[in-house]
Amino acid sequence: MENVRREDWVLGGLALVLAFDLLEFAWFSLPSASVTFRGTTLAFGGGSLTAADTPDGWLGVLAVISLLGLVADLALERLSPETHVPVIGGSRATTRFVLAVAAAGFIGLKFLFHLGTFSNLGFGFWFGVILAGALVYYAIQARDAEALVGARSTSPPAPTPPAGTAGPPAG
Repeated sequence: MENVRREDWVLGGLALVLAFDLLEFAWFSLPSASVTFRGTTLAFGGGSLTAADTPDGWLGVLAVISLLGLVADLALERLSPETHVPVIGGSRATTRFVLAVAAAGFIGLKFLFHLGTFSNLGFGFWFGVILAGALVYYAIQARDAEALVGARSTSPPAPTPPAGTAGPPAG
């Protein structure tokens, strides 16, 4: 567990909380309705639907799969570094970035498909949007940090001035 950094906990935690949000929190609130027939009123209570429920639940399911893939990739890299898995763009951080963007894209598509029901969006949707934004942000930070470390390790060392010189002239 000493290989797991604070940034890894944040990225993995955000992915898991967003997956939980997609599966459990109310994304759509359904209004209640009633029908009266010969003096008898039948009331149909409202309800709520998660992101994995209809309409277009397949987008929520694909987002959850992307998030679980991100968590699995992160766990494999940190807990079993000798395990080699395919990567996207040459690095594991880029793979996790692509998975985070894919999950956010599926969430965005679900929103776009239901612009007409904007007033019915529930707490789970708004919380999910915030989580998806934070997830993509931290995935970008992790990808850029890995690229910076990789660039430092592959760049040649800086030339040293010859002995007896003080370095560049002051000016």
